[in-house]
Amino acid sequence: MFNVLAIIAAYLIGSLSFAVIVSKYYGMDDPRTYGSGNPGATNVLRSGKKKQPY
Repeated sequence: MFNVLAIIAAYLIGSLSFAVIVSKYYGMDDPRTYGSGNPGATNVLRSGKKKQPY
């Protein structure tokens, strides 16, 4: 039973787009709306918006 729950949890975690989650956390636009349209790290960096440390 534990193996089935682990497989389901892994599938659900793997289906999340962390690039979208992180960009929303930092107040940036959705990375799927600019650049190549892919929600990957390169497209997020392509936005040119970097959070200032202070």
